[in-house]
Amino acid sequence: LGASCAPARRFGAMLLNRALARRGGPLARRSAAMAIRPLGLRSAAARQYAAAAGRPLLIGRGGLRAAGRRLEANMSTARVVVLRRFAASAGAAAERASGGSFGRGLLAVTVGTLGAGGMYGYWHYWRMDEALREEEEVELALVPEPSVFVHPYEVWPWYRKAWFAMRRSLYLAWVFAPFVAASTCLMIFSDKPAWRELWLAQMLNCTQNAGAAFQKFGQWLSMRPDMFPPDVIETLSKLRSDAPSHPTSVSRETLRLQFGREVAEMFESFEDEPVASGSVGQVHRARLRPEFALDGPGGKLRDVAVKVQHPGVVDSAFMDLDIVWKVVDFSQHFLHMTLPFNRGEFDVVIQAQMDFTREAFNLQQFSKNFKHERRIRFPKVSHHFVTPTVLVETWADGQVISNILEDFDNTKSNILEDFDTAKTTCKEAVTRCEDAVDEALASLAKTKREVQGRLCSILYDMSMKMMVRDNFVHGDLHGGNILYSEGDNHVTVLDAGIATSLDRQTFKPFGKFLHALCSGNTDTIVEYLQKFNESKLVVNIDEFKQDIQAIMDKFMGPLRINPDMPVNAADMFGEVMFSMQRHKMLLKGDVASTLFTISISEGLIRQLDPTFDVATSALPYVVRFMPSLFTAGD
Repeated sequence: LGASCAPARRFGAMLLNRALARRGGPLARRSAAMAIRPLGLRSAAARQYAAAAGRPLLIGRGGLRAAGRRLEANMSTARVVVLRRFAASAGAAAERASGGSFGRGLLAVTVGTLGAGGMYGYWHYWRMDEALREEEEVELALVPEPSVFVHPYEVWPWYRKAWFAMRRSLYLAWVFAPFVAASTCLMIFSDKPAWRELWLAQMLNCTQNAGAAFQKFGQWLSMRPDMFPPDVIETLSKLRSDAPSHPTSVSRETLRLQFGREVAEMFESFEDEPVASGSVGQVHRARLRPEFALDGPGGKLRDVAVKVQHPGVVDSAFMDLDIVWKVVDFSQHFLHMTLPFNRGEFDVVIQAQMDFTREAFNLQQFSKNFKHERRIRFPKVSHHFVTPTVLVETWADGQVISNILEDFDNTKSNILEDFDTAKTTCKEAVTRCEDAVDEALASLAKTKREVQGRLCSILYDMSMKMMVRDNFVHGDLHGGNILYSEGDNHVTVLDAGIATSLDRQTFKPFGKFLHALCSGNTDTIVEYLQKFNESKLVVNIDEFKQDIQAIMDKFMGPLRINPDMPVNAADMFGEVMFSMQRHKMLLKGDVASTLFTISISEGLIRQLDPTFDVATSALPYVVRFMPSLFTAGD
């Protein structure tokens, strides 16, 4: 890219490699090469243009593969399209950099150079963009709402339950034995880094092997960097995308049993290597044959993600949830975590993700709620390709959010590593290298902050609208379930098996409770917590009010610690929960699950931007979308 220093050239190469890694193949390389070819300039502006010109090839559902197909059909036209888009990007960047006149002059010269070919290229680009919009707007038949999930365990005879419980208990004891042993050694040799590394490795390995409920619990804990040390968070975060996968033969056999056809009959291509594996299932990339397109024979929606449930995941989930709750109860003294609510209702929400028809229904509901918002998207599903154990949905391009943050950190590490190498091989150039490295790191930090800021804006807006506008909230918003497309600044939300909502009688009172919680109104908080309390025990209201007032003073009062930092909403919710537990109160299950999802979402926001004030930012949404909240009555 004509960069003047090694870190900048490496950054340019990283951008190009990311583009090629998304699709690969000669056509993709040819497409990328054509985007870079016009950039023979060696100025700072030209290097900025390189990134801007490369992005269009990543925009849209087809990505580089679609660009490759267009080049194959008409190479000269595609070249004009790339040049036309480059000219627009270059002109805009130059105009911002020079105050306007130079940018307009450069844009005029560039467009004039392209001439009639540029106009035709612009028309062709408009046609392609229109086609992409039409694909996004395709409406599929609705998936009927499934009935309430009933776990097979419920209908088993008592002797089968007893046999399963004993067998499952022995298995879990065997799985967690290495972790218990490593924990004991760590307590004895706490000053030895090697023992801590072994302990972290066993934590990850044992949780992965224990089953869906433990993996999901680990994923949730990984979203709370305020509760655990960084190395524990880093280890548990691997559960978001690195869960064990099952053999491809199992996926193919499951598809054959569920749809009554061999994989080769339905799919033009099917990647045996899963692109991701989660706690409940794994995902294969595939392309449907024309006659099996999601939007009907000969349709456009053929590039798909095929989600296949792991074998045995349903059987283990029922008993494991009870064990997880016991672990929470046991660990509350040193993890400062409690769950004083009706767990029966909460278990139903968690177990519903075992039925992929529920996830398909949730995806369609979310798509309907955010239909007119270009920054937020969800995969499309067809009721013809959904069963309890298989879900076929449209493929979504983008990069996993957790990987984006990791890429920034890796790039920083590589720059520093190369600088250390340069210091030992070329000592006379150390001063010059230091300046280049400082410039590269500052640019990288600025870019990272910009990306994190955009993501925070989109995700928080989405979360609050789900909660106060739609009363239908994604219950598993961690970084592994969200793809980000930087080219057109939108996110695609995946894995919607868990979704929470409040019953109609509770929705408005919860809005008032949320508003009171975010504004520190103790009297209103206590009033509605009493309404949400399902315990039959008598509560000492005066003492309970004193406890809540102390919590509000701690987190929102004028004498709170670090008054310049944003309110930690999840910690505040946790303190309220502990107060309820001390007073033997029991929170309604739907309220508890909604607060839990708020905590998960806030964890993601805090990972992206620790300075973002979740509590204060919530107030405008409550006022805007719940105007009836402040009228008399509930």
